[in-house]
Amino acid sequence: MIYTSRSLKDLPMRGSAIAKPVFLAVTLILFGVSGYLAIHTHRFIINAERAQGRVVEMLTEPSSNGGSALSRPVVEFMTADGTKIEFHSTSASSPPSFARNEIVTVLYNPSQPQSAEISDFFSLWGGVLITGALCIAFAGFTAAFYLRVRSSAQKPRRKQTSQAKS
Repeated sequence: MIYTSRSLKDLPMRGSAIAKPVFLAVTLILFGVSGYLAIHTHRFIINAERAQGRVVEMLTEPSSNGGSALSRPVVEFMTADGTKIEFHSTSASSPPSFARNEIVTVLYNPSQPQSAEISDFFSLWGGVLITGALCIAFAGFTAAFYLRVRSSAQKPRRKQTSQAKS
């Protein structure tokens, strides 16, 4: 297909027609996921029992992007009824956020103590922060797409003069 000068002018609008709804959908999905994670985390914190735990091991795992190895704490604690529980934290970091034998506060659901988490800001709220930041970024791009398309649609096209044609 050969594009004329007129169809080339319209090409960015065609790309925006596809990108706008895709970016809007991704933004709304990220907003929903972020909201769900925030509510889930808030409810977990409110309903959780607290206990003192100890980091018994730091697991080292390779980074998914080939960067520095990540360290994930393994924590041991006793529930209110005296049951000894050991769990792997859901968050990993580089450099390590915790040291072996470090005493930490643990939050756990009494009916599911194996799903405990260290009472640390990023361990609890990291998922909310990451999805929220991505949501804000996609919302910015989505707004830019809508504003750019609207402003380019409102601009009057210049008439070509006889001098510009030659």
